Amino acid sequence: MSTPGIHNASTKSQGPVKDIEDKTVKTADDNPAATSGGKITTSCETLSRREVLAGLGAVGATMLLPGVLSAALDGKTTFTILHTNDLHSNFIGLGPASDYTPFSTGDDKTLGGYARLAALIRQRKEARQGLGPVLILDDGDYSMGTAFGGATRETGAELQLLSRMGYDATTLGNHEFDFGPDGLGQSIGVAAKAGHVLPIVASNTNFDGKDATLADLQRLANDGVIRRYLVIERGGVRFGIIGLLGKEAGVYTQGGAASFPDAIEIAKDMVNVLHEKEKVDMVICLSHGGVARGKDGKFTGGDDVRVAEAVPGIDVVIGGHSHTALQEAIIVNGRTPVVQAGKYGQNLGELVITVDGGKLTVESYQLHPIDDTIAGDRAIADEIDGYKKTVTRVVFAARGYSIDQPLAVAPRDLPNTFTDIAASAPLANLVTDSFRKATNAHIAMTANALMRAGLTRGNSGVQTVYDVFAVAPLGAGIVDTTAGSALVTAYFTGQELKHVLEFFLVDDPSHPGETFPRTSGMRFRYDTSRPKFDVVTAIEIGDLDHGYRAVDITGKDERLYSLTCPLMFGKFVVAIPNFTKGKLALVPKNKEGQPFKEKTELLNDPRGDTPDLLRPPGTVDKSSVDTMTEGGVVREIKEWQSIMDYIRSLPVKTKGGLPMIPVDERASEARAIKVG
Repeated sequence: MSTPGIHNASTKSQGPVKDIEDKTVKTADDNPAATSGGKITTSCETLSRREVLAGLGAVGATMLLPGVLSAALDGKTTFTILHTNDLHSNFIGLGPASDYTPFSTGDDKTLGGYARLAALIRQRKEARQGLGPVLILDDGDYSMGTAFGGATRETGAELQLLSRMGYDATTLGNHEFDFGPDGLGQSIGVAAKAGHVLPIVASNTNFDGKDATLADLQRLANDGVIRRYLVIERGGVRFGIIGLLGKEAGVYTQGGAASFPDAIEIAKDMVNVLHEKEKVDMVICLSHGGVARGKDGKFTGGDDVRVAEAVPGIDVVIGGHSHTALQEAIIVNGRTPVVQAGKYGQNLGELVITVDGGKLTVESYQLHPIDDTIAGDRAIADEIDGYKKTVTRVVFAARGYSIDQPLAVAPRDLPNTFTDIAASAPLANLVTDSFRKATNAHIAMTANALMRAGLTRGNSGVQTVYDVFAVAPLGAGIVDTTAGSALVTAYFTGQELKHVLEFFLVDDPSHPGETFPRTSGMRFRYDTSRPKFDVVTAIEIGDLDHGYRAVDITGKDERLYSLTCPLMFGKFVVAIPNFTKGKLALVPKNKEGQPFKEKTELLNDPRGDTPDLLRPPGTVDKSSVDTMTEGGVVREIKEWQSIMDYIRSLPVKTKGGLPMIPVDERASEARAIKVG
């Protein structure tokens, strides 16, 4: 099945690769230094007989750089790849935003920030370009995760900034689809219209079909903004670049009518095209799939590694998705390096490769920290400041907030450490208490991994709207379409509450502590020496103010208790009977005891994935969504909103001051008590 502008590269069912034609894109900039780390102006001067491809949602393109001719590698050749991944809209240094001073050094502890990143990219490129070609690549999930990501449909800011920083290409991660394919199309379209968009290489992303939500992506593919592969000829080396969304990442992609064919099969096809047709010297794969530890504790698995193992024609894998800061390259098949630079722009990866006599060698690999030893780029910082008004208008204004608004003071760090339950209790209790207050439910619950960030004290301790939004930044509306996931509420018996806890207490050694349940209005005891699905020994309902009372967990008492949770957590709750093949039975109900109408067959067990999980679209019973009415407008209660509202309600000790976030013994109450 095909549509103009799309070619699906799977030879099994999506058309023969030999029929592929591409666009040739020539740079109109006469300054060779501008081809990386500067502005690239492209014009489609020569088109093939077909302006568009049929099948996969990206066209191939060759970027011919001025004054450089393609040549087979002869003798010793060295090249450098500067790389990032999982930037997640972290334009401002992490923790807290009010401390971030990108133009001065030695005065704050924040990490990351695009102004600093841009400056370091420029420095490292200048240091390396005299020794061979330099490529600047990003591995996707460039959006979503901060307040800037909440306005990506209106600004396209992520792509505009990557373009301004001189990146050569990026690919699509699962979070690029958080607002659906239409939202992604809007975001890319805004950047393209502004004239600041870099090539997006999406080899196994299929925009086939007549669904209206795919129209913008199909147009962008036809225009060459989204491409199935990219060829860059630089410094006498012809580089072929492909971009893949891994199988694990694809499960939790809000792709809607888009689809994601098998990454390995597509990679095999693309490598053949690049070698046989495009005559490239090196194939670089942007693999948004992740790495995983083996039984020996070393990183030896994951989709980034598997694609290198299965497709020997890939020379380099730039990885992402698992947020792993690899301190050394993983060498696959004795030659192919797999690298990854962590998350949130905290590091810039630098991989130096030498090819001599057909032998590829990793000359060096390191992660450069992005911290306040680096004086930032003022032009990039000015661009970021310009986006703040739009973010406030789009994300916050309707609920009475603004992006830089101070909310409270944190007297110390409130970390979200997955494996240290006691250390993360103040944050978990704060978050779940806010959910319970927002909906007046008996109980609130979430999981460690669904709290995306902690709160860092820094120098001043001041926590702004920007900082608090990062704790719960993901998702889009069900009742309304604004940024942020909704709270949902359902009713369960005491035994069903036990079953919920049992499911989330099953730990995955490769992602330790990520699904551990955090509660408000409930405390429970568990004994991990007991059999699987029977570790919870007692549940109590209540709190320190009103006391706790025991709840029957045997099934004899059918009394119902209301449970509020984030939408994603709720989607896994309703699917627990499917995940456990009926061993843990439960039925989410409304307050009248009537079952909700939920679609759960599309869900997979979350324990095989990373923290970045979202519910599939069209699977929510809207009557479970918590709403409020303001000025006659019905709005859902967002996770981030409930946290901010709760923080603002905390006591203020000095007139005109800010509330103090509690971190005392009471705030650190142990609500999950390990026994045995």
